[in-house]
Amino acid sequence: MKWFVITLCIAFLFTGLYLHLWKYMIGSEYRVGLFIVPILLMANVFLGIYYNLSVWYKITDKMYWGIIITVIGAVITLIGNYVFIPKYEMLAGATVTMVCYGTMVVVAYLVGQKYYRIPYAWKKLTAYIVIMLLVFWLNNTITDYFSGFWLKTVIATFFMLGFIAFIAGVEKRELKNLPILSKFLK
Repeated sequence: MKWFVITLCIAFLFTGLYLHLWKYMIGSEYRVGLFIVPILLMANVFLGIYYNLSVWYKITDKMYWGIIITVIGAVITLIGNYVFIPKYEMLAGATVTMVCYGTMVVVAYLVGQKYYRIPYAWKKLTAYIVIMLLVFWLNNTITDYFSGFWLKTVIATFFMLGFIAFIAGVEKRELKNLPILSKFLK
């Protein structure tokens, strides 16, 4: 789970920090919706974590929990979209999706620990996600003051490499044990 979350964080930042670049790969008429991309990225971080967590109900032959958790997510989605989309439009759809998947993560974890306890390093995983969000926020706060494409790219690259260096520093012991990286991390 730890390396999966690290990969999700890097993917989130790679996409989110360079939105000023990715926007040129879609039609200009669709760029108005780019503001929801980070919300959907976070929703997919939650969804990925949920898929990892959902192993417990498959292993323990308690598949009915998968149905219950899915129904909880569906109810959140239906009610949230019905209530909020008329006023907040696509922002509501993205936010409700994120809340749905986040709730599914919490329920799957709490129930899963009862039936099949797995000692996830939640403090570290949560810290990585929070730091990822802070890096994203800080990058956007700084680059809002600049209009230059290349300057935004340099700043995004600084934050991206800084996050990767931070992860490498924290996980140095495990990374040293990987044959492909051991010669670089001595």
